[in-house]
Amino acid sequence: MHLHTPTPPSEWLLRWAHLIRPGGRVLDLACGHGRHAHWLASQGFAVTALDRDAAALAATRQGWPAHSPEGTLLQADVENGPWPLPEVCQPGTWDAIVITHYLWRPLWPALLGSLAPGGVYLHETFAHGNASVGKPSRPD
Repeated sequence: MHLHTPTPPSEWLLRWAHLIRPGGRVLDLACGHGRHAHWLASQGFAVTALDRDAAALAATRQGWPAHSPEGTLLQADVENGPWPLPEVCQPGTWDAIVITHYLWRPLWPALLGSLAPGGVYLHETFAHGNASVGKPSRPD
């Protein structure tokens, strides 16, 4: 079995991660192969990683950092299926929400409403004009 080694976390996450409460609960939405989930877990955060791609989640599980809290991995298509985390509608659920290279605006109210007091929303996404260099693939 091939062990997936994730790429380093984005500079955006590294720049702002100090704002997350130490040991806090973090949601990594659209986690892909888990580069941010892995790094956050290695920093001692309790990570819930969610993605629609089962193969990506399997790679995330394989590469989970040793001596880190075990993460919760969830497979779900949040654009076309039911929301898999009913607690996301509860205020105070997450100390941080991390999203990179993914944008689904209908989730914003629920996500922002689920942050704990002092929680942070770290979202690195596309800007107008990015389609000319590859992504996003949909203009919306």
